[in-house]
Amino acid sequence: MSTHATATREADGPDRRFDGPWLRVLAVAVGGWTVLYTLDWLVLEAGTPAGAVVGFTHAYILAPLATAAILLDALSLGEQEIADFGLFKWLYALVALFVPPIAAVYYAHREWLKPADPNLLSDSTGR
Repeated sequence: MSTHATATREADGPDRRFDGPWLRVLAVAVGGWTVLYTLDWLVLEAGTPAGAVVGFTHAYILAPLATAAILLDALSLGEQEIADFGLFKWLYALVALFVPPIAAVYYAHREWLKPADPNLLSDSTGR
């Protein structure tokens, strides 16, 4: 089983870009989770209303959002035949439910899988 991408089709236009909108969502979710988790761990006490709100937000909103962003990004790259993560996308998603900063490892893997064909990654204007 090979996890390295190969360019198989010609560029179809602007929708063939390697950097999709899910990376922004992932960055916001992971950044927010990190800030709130740190705030919860260092400053807030368990059992207080503020601690409950922050704990709920990082555990039940931002962690699943990061998980969804990882899956949607990986699935969109696979659907466009740009990069195939195989089983790794599900492993990243499972870990991201508990520790969203795994997104840094996902991003490094994503960059490693970036195809070498520059036509595949650019839109029709040559940017």
